[in-house]
Amino acid sequence: MHLARALVLGCLLVAGAATAAPVVQLPEGGRAVEVIPKGVLCGPVRGGWVLGPEGRTLKPPTRAEEASRTLELKVAADEAACATATDTVVVVATGPFPRIDSASTTFYPDDGRLELKGTGLKNVSIVWSGTPRGAADPKTATLDGQEVCLEPNGPSECAVPVTPGLPTDATLSWVPAYGRRGADVTTYDANGRFLDDEYFRLRPGRTVLTRPLVQSSGVDLSKGPGYAAVTHSEAVASVDCGTARCEVTEGAVSIRNVPGLNPTVTLRLRLVPRVFFAKGDALETSVAETLPVLACPLSAVEGTVLRDAEDSGLVTRLDAACAHDPRGLLWTVNGARVRVERVVKAQDGTYVLLRTSGTNEPQVTVTAITSRVDGTVVASETADTKPVPDPRATLELPGHGTIDFVPTNRPAEVTVASNGGLGRFVLRPLGGAYTVTTRESVTLIQGEATAGGFVSLRFGYRLPTLPAELATSDLFVTSERVQRAVREASVPTNVENLVEFICADKEGNDEKLAPSRPHRVDYAMRNTCRVIIHRERLTPEEGNQEITLRITVTKSDGSVRGESSVDQRLFLRPKGDVRVIPVQGNLGQYDRILVQVAHVADESRYALSTVDRTGLPSAQWTAIVRGGMFRLYTMATIPAGLYRATQPSGQLAVNFGVLSRLALLNNEGQERLLGIEMGLMGLGLVPQSGDIQFPPTLAAVLGLGLRVPIGPGAAVGAQAWIAREFRGDITRRTNGAPGTDTVVPSSKWSFIFGPSISVGNVGFNL
Repeated sequence: MHLARALVLGCLLVAGAATAAPVVQLPEGGRAVEVIPKGVLCGPVRGGWVLGPEGRTLKPPTRAEEASRTLELKVAADEAACATATDTVVVVATGPFPRIDSASTTFYPDDGRLELKGTGLKNVSIVWSGTPRGAADPKTATLDGQEVCLEPNGPSECAVPVTPGLPTDATLSWVPAYGRRGADVTTYDANGRFLDDEYFRLRPGRTVLTRPLVQSSGVDLSKGPGYAAVTHSEAVASVDCGTARCEVTEGAVSIRNVPGLNPTVTLRLRLVPRVFFAKGDALETSVAETLPVLACPLSAVEGTVLRDAEDSGLVTRLDAACAHDPRGLLWTVNGARVRVERVVKAQDGTYVLLRTSGTNEPQVTVTAITSRVDGTVVASETADTKPVPDPRATLELPGHGTIDFVPTNRPAEVTVASNGGLGRFVLRPLGGAYTVTTRESVTLIQGEATAGGFVSLRFGYRLPTLPAELATSDLFVTSERVQRAVREASVPTNVENLVEFICADKEGNDEKLAPSRPHRVDYAMRNTCRVIIHRERLTPEEGNQEITLRITVTKSDGSVRGESSVDQRLFLRPKGDVRVIPVQGNLGQYDRILVQVAHVADESRYALSTVDRTGLPSAQWTAIVRGGMFRLYTMATIPAGLYRATQPSGQLAVNFGVLSRLALLNNEGQERLLGIEMGLMGLGLVPQSGDIQFPPTLAAVLGLGLRVPIGPGAAVGAQAWIAREFRGDITRRTNGAPGTDTVVPSSKWSFIFGPSISVGNVGFNL
């Protein structure tokens, strides 16, 4: 049946397209109709067609045969011109006109079906034309077509297929059996009356919608007013959205003023008359549909939703598909109005920095609405808050360790950490207290010169993963829970740069002596030595310095020259005057000058390292006054026991004398062990028991002595002398009887040696 319907319709269309001649169609058995207004129709006619005597009227056959149902006749001015005439006219004998019951006809646009009710429906054609609402291009979306009722469902019913998706107000027309439709077609009824297009218009008594009327699964408010697509907006007489505002547009329902958080919108669509919606077996005149509101996808950036942070910033991200300008929306956090501080567009969306007053709630709900008047919620998000992290800062002077104060005279490096969170803390300057600078990614802090007292460091919390300038925006500003003193940082400087030890050379020119090395000062220039304190070399960055200066002069024998000693505690301020401290006293040969300078280990003044307390700079200078190569001096000598090696030999007990000693001196003025000695000695002052009796005597001695000092002016030694004795005879005791002693022959010259103790060092250097 479908194939036959297609063939009939195709023949009609081909026949209509094959000629451009006007078409006049009349129903079978109808009255004669004037086909042309002037001229004549060139005959002859056949198949029951009857040509009027005037040659312009034509009567259709009572029952037309298929071969003669359509005639193409020439038109001429008169019969004589028929042979050369070129103009034609087509006449068609249609079937009898049907009787269509429009009130009982039902149109199913979604199913693509028209159910006709009436009589004489066989071979009746249905022509349609319509443009679906909401089509992108109405010119190309127009649906046109024609279909024939070949096999009616009984004598009074016929279902004609049409193009699915036609609008409910599509133009429907009927064409009589075997008839044609077009701009060049003129149709008459059986009484010969002209029929216009309106006569053939078909207005179904019912239009039934079978597809869901609302096609949207939600209302998208991300680009402005929401739209819910409907299949037949032309069939909607009115729409109601409750508290929201709705109106029917071309192919959709416009929705705005949607209040509330995460709302849904219920659409109640009332259909125009004679249009129904099929819900099962029931036909309804209204449709209700509840749709969720699809707002802009909104998310709170992790690490920015903080709890217990005053004046905090919260960063949200709107999806890139959202067409709203964040600055044109009203933002609230937990119902409180907040301010849009910054907006940054990135590839993954639009980031919005909201400045809030802070919250102590475990959750926050961020909402964006179009305006207070409109009240449409276009974005909403609920997020958990995180505890606000605390900054932990460490101040350090490079090379000197950590400090617990803010220095005013030099910058200190700041290292900041936190007890949690994804962001990082950045030190912020505080007017009137301290300034902050950055050098090669190192943060430096320095107190203002006029500042004093105590201060808490201020920090801004930032999230480096945020795009563009949001990464450098402070989400909130907080202060340390501890306070730090603001004062000068005195860094122990190298005292060698501040202190100089100067003596004149033998030509009288000042010579700067290097520390930690021995120096020799010419004896004639011994009183030119002085210590110079260069306070002008002290920079403000180094701060005030407190040092101790000790000048100690010791003689060659190790005793201290008190009048030359200095022990002072000096307080040095930057950019002060030069101070000169001479080495006082009348220095002697081989006097040792020791200058010692050291910092005072005062933690309240200096920035001392907490791990290395041995690093305080100090320095010392050593100088010796030049002297002679020999020393000639007098001493008292007590030899405990001398042995007389010359015959008669023997032990000389208890000896005492005064000697002069000539000794070679070393570079430090200390005499060498061996020296030449000469003097007078009392020998054998106590008689000795034994056979040989040495009388006490005075002797002049000359020889060598070995001396080892044991203290200032005291020494022990051993001597070997040649002595000239001034004595009497030496006797030998016989049997112990004194009267029987005999004289022992002996020389007045003798060689004696033995240990001794000497005291005294009165003399001079040569």
